[in-house]
Amino acid sequence: MRIPLFIEFEGKKVLVIGGGGVGTVRAKKFLEAGAKVRVLSLKFSDELRKLAEEGKVELIEGDAFNENLLEDLISDSDLVVVAIPNLEINDVVWKISKKHKTLVNLANDAERTEVVVPFEDEVEGIRFAVTTEGKSGIVARKVKEAFRKLLEEDEETIIFLKAMEHLKKFMKSHNIPVQLRMKLYFVISADPEFRRLVKEGKVDEAQNFAEKLVEDYVSGKRKIDESLVKMQF
Repeated sequence: MRIPLFIEFEGKKVLVIGGGGVGTVRAKKFLEAGAKVRVLSLKFSDELRKLAEEGKVELIEGDAFNENLLEDLISDSDLVVVAIPNLEINDVVWKISKKHKTLVNLANDAERTEVVVPFEDEVEGIRFAVTTEGKSGIVARKVKEAFRKLLEEDEETIIFLKAMEHLKKFMKSHNIPVQLRMKLYFVISADPEFRRLVKEGKVDEAQNFAEKLVEDYVSGKRKIDESLVKMQF
């Protein structure tokens, strides 16, 4: 069963098999994430060739069905992306990847792929990703656009995020123990006055009020309502 994760790819080694349109898109995506990308193919798109000329990607002209070549490349990769329509390559890639514990993304087989590359976007620091796991990329893109529109129109959530980010930084800078911080995130975020200030768009006042609440809870002036705490370390 797959679970959604955001994984740091800075410096990771990614091998893309296929130099066409899909391979180009996948290569660019991982390049933007800071990965070291190599593309194996007999032919390459003009865009990939330009990226190679700029020193951003390494192009390896070769046959993807050459198992010795694949062995060398996959053994030195953290992720291998199959971006060619020929499904016969999948078994070969899987066999070698399992041997070297290299993750596999099959752009040609959504049901069998080990790693899913979703449609993603970001609004004011809120990142989100959408996938239908192969059922329909068109629908996944539509849902992504709907999420973006929803967030762009939801000013209260953006202000809530800013206030909670400030609260987190404030407590860390004041060395509040992590066990207590976890409780206060829930308690303060549920405080009626704090939420009223957020709802009214009063960012600075909400942040200042949150700081005062932290001081009150730490000093013992206020008691934590444990029923509000949904998670603890």
